[in-house]
Amino acid sequence: MDNAIVQAVADHAETMLGKEGYRYISAVVVNCKILAAELEEREEDISTLDIDALVIAAYLHNISTAEYGFLDHHLKSAEMAVEFLRKLAAPVNCITKVEQIILTHTSADALSKQESIPFEGRILYDADKLGRLSGLAVVTSLIEFGARYPNRAVNAEILAAILRHIEERFIDLYQSLNTVPAHDMAKEKFGNTLAFLDGVIEHLSDATPV
Repeated sequence: MDNAIVQAVADHAETMLGKEGYRYISAVVVNCKILAAELEEREEDISTLDIDALVIAAYLHNISTAEYGFLDHHLKSAEMAVEFLRKLAAPVNCITKVEQIILTHTSADALSKQESIPFEGRILYDADKLGRLSGLAVVTSLIEFGARYPNRAVNAEILAAILRHIEERFIDLYQSLNTVPAHDMAKEKFGNTLAFLDGVIEHLSDATPV
């Protein structure tokens, strides 16, 4: 793959998503490379892995979100990625593979449908979710709740219920990871986050309203 194409893709992602969005995307790209390297080190059969398509898809998988939001973003992002790669005159097989990866990277059924999901799509799924299994993601979830219900009064009981829901989401997310390296990478953060949530929920059981 021409390095100029990869660089153009990275630059385009930064332009479309802004610095904050691009910082997250860059972390996903790094996670993809780490997971691929870990799989190779574990002597997994990754001979068919298209690392160039994986990296390009990682840069472009959220490209539509700044304008269209996250609802079904894989569909619009795949469409926009294909359009941009065609302008770059990228190889047709690469464009097709990138489209497939982006279209499948949000699937929570990856474990049960592995034959129908490209290997690269399963890696991107894991790489994308690793950043959502930390304490910072708890703060983000609470901010999202506040933005969605700005006028709702919150007491200790309601806050504990919110945190229990977040905890359930974290557990489901961790269990949905496809690869052993992803589980290993997430294990410590995941354990620390659960311990934090359990401690806060326990404290709130005796807390005064907030």
